[in-house]
Amino acid sequence: MRRFLSVWLIAILSLMNLAAVDEPPISFDGYWELVRNTRQTIIRLEASPENDVRAGLDELVSQWEHVKAVEFPDQSVVSIDPSHLIGELKKEPPDLGRLEALMDALLQAHEEYPRRVFTVQDVEPLREILERPEFQWQEAQPAQNPAWIQRILDAIAEFMNRLAYGVQNGVYYGRVPLILAAVLLFLLSLYFITRNLSRSLVREAELAAENGDEDAVLTSKGAMQRAQTLSGQGDYRNAVRYLYLSSLLILDEHGVLRYDRSRTNREYLRSVSSKPELAKPLGDVIDVFDRVWYGFEAVDDEAYRSYVKHVDELREKKE
Repeated sequence: MRRFLSVWLIAILSLMNLAAVDEPPISFDGYWELVRNTRQTIIRLEASPENDVRAGLDELVSQWEHVKAVEFPDQSVVSIDPSHLIGELKKEPPDLGRLEALMDALLQAHEEYPRRVFTVQDVEPLREILERPEFQWQEAQPAQNPAWIQRILDAIAEFMNRLAYGVQNGVYYGRVPLILAAVLLFLLSLYFITRNLSRSLVREAELAAENGDEDAVLTSKGAMQRAQTLSGQGDYRNAVRYLYLSSLLILDEHGVLRYDRSRTNREYLRSVSSKPELAKPLGDVIDVFDRVWYGFEAVDDEAYRSYVKHVDELREKKE
């Protein structure tokens, strides 16, 4: 882009300033012939030794230093200033690629630039033609509504503006009650959730306190009876707990594992890992118990009976 602008700068400076010069002007065709010869010389120097390159460029410099003006076919003379091109030719080290690109851009601009540029004088006859009567007409005036129709339309427009303004205000100020209602609903929901959760936790704590001492002296049969009692009352969650406790106690009573309330369910499962016939049913029993007791999974009568089958399967494997 910079190279192209530089070329145009050369062309503009060459063609814009009229002045008297000492050197005789070069013809228009001769100027562009010199540009083409310069390009050909640069291409030829690309394959020459460094000394020959410098000598060839100096020869081009001497030729361009004598170019001070260009005479156009209409015998008008335009002074030019090739100092930019001369500076590029003198640059060390020589950049032949840049010089070739400059010449190519200059020739391309010459090919694309129109041969004849129209002036104001050339357009003057067209103005006379356009002043003829056949080219004179009045622009069509837009149709005007009667005054009474215009008043009705203005009234409708004003009413619509007021209506839109009222709706906008209603939407804006109507958000406040909606936000307050949403906050109130959220607080009420939070209150009921926390109250029910606290009741559940208190109930579990009470059951744990009541049954804590019982679990220490409970047998497998006692745990099974306790599970049956709770399931009959519809308390399937605690019934599942006692069924699981019954399974551990019966394994303890037969010396398969040691029941200890401080041990985790996974520790119980690892203690029977050497007995695959017990590990699988015990794993099923522990998995259901974990989901019900710790995961608060809902248990109905059908799910409870399915859990009883898992416990019975474990008791049969033990025997």
